[in-house]
Amino acid sequence: MKERFNFSIPSRAVLPLISIALFIFLVSTDFWLGAKFALIRASITTGIFLFVVVTNIELLVPQLLIKRNRNLFYVIAAIVLYIVAIKILLFLSRETFHLLDPELFFAEHLELKEKLNGQLTFEWIWPFGFGSVFILISILVSTVLKLSNHDEKEQLKKKELVQGKIEAELKFLRSQINPHFLFNALNNIYSMSYMQMPQATDNIAKLSEMLRYLLYDCNEEIVALEKDITYLHNYIDFQQLKTESPQNISFVIDIQNPQFQIAPMLLEPFIENAFKFSRLEENPEGFVTIELQQKEEQLTLKVKNTVTENVSRIAVGGIGLKNVQKRLDLIYPNAHHLDINEGEKEFEIKLEIKK
Repeated sequence: MKERFNFSIPSRAVLPLISIALFIFLVSTDFWLGAKFALIRASITTGIFLFVVVTNIELLVPQLLIKRNRNLFYVIAAIVLYIVAIKILLFLSRETFHLLDPELFFAEHLELKEKLNGQLTFEWIWPFGFGSVFILISILVSTVLKLSNHDEKEQLKKKELVQGKIEAELKFLRSQINPHFLFNALNNIYSMSYMQMPQATDNIAKLSEMLRYLLYDCNEEIVALEKDITYLHNYIDFQQLKTESPQNISFVIDIQNPQFQIAPMLLEPFIENAFKFSRLEENPEGFVTIELQQKEEQLTLKVKNTVTENVSRIAVGGIGLKNVQKRLDLIYPNAHHLDINEGEKEFEIKLEIKK
């Protein structure tokens, strides 16, 4: 596959390049009158062009249009600038012609005047006609380009501010989630150690793996789905240790691509919420079922759990789900769908994420 060659001219170089092109064009146009004459008048016209454009984009537009939004004052100032530029151009063009060829300019004989009448007329009409139109176009175009450039910079600033705000909010939301998960994991390992279970060594290794995920992988914007699944497996294993009915916990996985990219700690709050409010250790008939499916560019998570009667309706979902909803809006705008169904005794969520 061939790489496309991109060539862009820096904005600072545009005006000098246009000035050089204008100078060359004017010299070539007037060269038939003599090299010296052509060079001098091209220099005058180019200098006036630079004066008009620089004054407009560095003074008039920034001060009157951008900062103060004084449209009428700007129009008046632009007209004054236009008239001054035309006056200067005509005066310098006349003086140049006078100084370089005084005999032609002050021809006394009528025959010579008639012979050169067309040339003299051209010398007066050319700077006025071309110069006046070109200066007017220069003012209009430079105004449009300056305003367009200003709008682009403002949009870029707004985009950077929004992006910075999003990143700051994401970091804040992660900082709220991670300690809560860590606390739950430590609480589980403490319960396991307190009961002196023989699987202590394996579970300590699982806890170490969970901590590694929290401390390192969660600092990344996205991680492989398999890392999230490993964390979920370990977390669910700890939850099974707390209940006398581990068979009531179901975790079904159907994954096509283990390297499917996902934001870290995005699925965990839904599962944490299910265990938190089902309270399996107090309710032998309670259950938690989790289904995680990934096909092509879509990831689907389904979580269903019982809700203990003495759990407040407001408490179900908690701050964890509110935070994850904010993260979904920030990371997957218009690319996710979340359904939450809350019944009297059951709570169910379905999350769909599309890349």
